[in-house]
Amino acid sequence: MKAKNETVYFAYIDTPVGAIKIEATDRLILSLTFAAEAGPSNPNGRCEEAAEALRAYFSGKRKTFDLPLKEASSAFAKKVYAETKKIPFGETRCYGDIARAVGSPGAARAVGVALSKNPHIIAVPCHRVVYKDGTVGHYAGGDEKKRALLAFERGVS
Repeated sequence: MKAKNETVYFAYIDTPVGAIKIEATDRLILSLTFAAEAGPSNPNGRCEEAAEALRAYFSGKRKTFDLPLKEASSAFAKKVYAETKKIPFGETRCYGDIARAVGSPGAARAVGVALSKNPHIIAVPCHRVVYKDGTVGHYAGGDEKKRALLAFERGVS
């Protein structure tokens, strides 16, 4: 959580799937979200750290992220995000798999809701969570971006 008087810095990075906005304080990366386009930046070291990690991911040199991310506010979302981060690069799991792994086997829809609010795209790889029939499902950045990220990872794996 952002402390009362912490400055929020931001930066944009252009990627093969569009612009990503990075928001951070000196302590944490608050969010990594898709943006309509890159804009003016006011980066700090945390923004630069996240930008470098994303560049490494898109160059095929990084498959996991260990960035200091702001935690989710609910205990359920924390568990869902932690489990989602365990999905190996280039692989997928279904919403029901995540629900079972966090101890809530009937909560596949709740997993989907939690992932729809994921503020850290790619670093918390919700694009790797699909419907049980293998179709991509929905994605905050758009289904086409989700397909592109999955195809990218399959091509790098």
